[in-house]
Order: sequence, then structure tokens, then C-alpha cells
Amino acid sequence: MNEAREQELIKAGREAEQTGDVESLKRKYSGTDEKIYTVTTTVQVDDDTEEEFSYLFRKPKPASYDRYVKTISNSVTKASKSFVFDNIIEEQRDELKKTVEEYPAITISLADKLLRMLGLADTTSVKKL
Repeated sequence: MNEAREQELIKAGREAEQTGDVESLKRKYSGTDEKIYTVTTTVQVDDDTEEEFSYLFRKPKPASYDRYVKTISNSVTKASKSFVFDNIIEEQRDELKKTVEEYPAITISLADKLLRMLGLADTTSVKKL
């Protein structure tokens, strides 16, 4: 990687840490070999109010998925929370922690989206031969 690109990534990382801005974080992680995805979810607080949250996640690794599957039989909530925090980028960990304190069920929605990255499908069909 050339020095100019490296300095640009460092600068974008500092900006992102200071502002918590998703766009700055996207710039920081673009151009790296790591697979990073923006996951956006909308929470309906009441009939008139919705809040939208966007976070950047790494594509879950098989070890993270295996831990999720191993713990889901004990507690869906704990398994989802661990899976989500296992895969969020470091810069957004504290922000997600605050959101989870207010909306604890959001981890189930986020975990569902992460599982879809690994091949979980809504529809699978079977035909008899």
C-alpha cells in the first residue's frame, strides 16, 4: 500500500473515531481486504415514531457462527448479543452498547442480518423426484 493511501486511511480513522460518523468509517474501511457491510435497522418505538440505526459489521467468520449456534439453545438473546458484538467494527462498539441498553431486542434483528450474510435464507424449496 502506498504511503499516501495509508495516511488517508489513518486520517479517516481518526475522523471516524472523533465523530462516530458512518461515512467516515466507510472511507476508512474501503480499500481494505476485509469484508465490511453496513447494516441498517429501523426500530418502531411507537405508532408514530421510528428510529433508524446503521452500523458497520465484518462478515462473520465460521468460528463466530459456531459460537452462536452452540449458545443459541441456552439463550437466543445472549447468543444474538454475543454474535453481534463479536462482528461489529471496534469504533462502533460503544455506540451499539448504548443502543442495546435502550432497545435490547435489536441484537436479534442484527444477528438475523448477519446470518443472512452466511447463507440463511427465507425460502428454501424441496421437490420430490
